[in-house]
Amino acid sequence: MYCPQCLTEYREGFAECSDCHVPLLPGTPPPENAQFDPNLDLVVVLESNDGVQMGLAKGMLDEVGIPYYVLGQITRLISDVDPFLKKWVRLQVPRDREMEAREILQPVLEPEPIGPADEL
Repeated sequence: MYCPQCLTEYREGFAECSDCHVPLLPGTPPPENAQFDPNLDLVVVLESNDGVQMGLAKGMLDEVGIPYYVLGQITRLISDVDPFLKKWVRLQVPRDREMEAREILQPVLEPEPIGPADEL
C-alpha cells in the first residue's frame, strides 16, 4: 500500500494517507524518476499559501488525469512546525495541458461569492 501523492509506503490495514488524506493504492510506489521529468515544459497554474485550496486543486487535477508538480512542497514542513508561517507553493502542469487545467481549476481560482444567509 502506498500514497499516490507523497509515495509513502504503508502496511496492510491502512486505507488513507495520514499526511495527504487520500486513499492508498495497492502495491509499491513507482520509481521516483517516474514522478517528474525535468525536461517537461511546466507552467504555474496556481500559486497559494492555502493548504485547502492547494489540496482541492490537486484533487481536481488527479480526477481528470492531468499530471502536476508542486514546487515548494518542502515548505509545508515549515508550516507544520509553525502554522503562522504561510509559505507559498506553486502548482505546475505541462504547458500542453495548461488551458485544460485552468478550465478545470476555475472554481478554485475564482470561487463564486456566497450571498447573505437570508438569500438561501
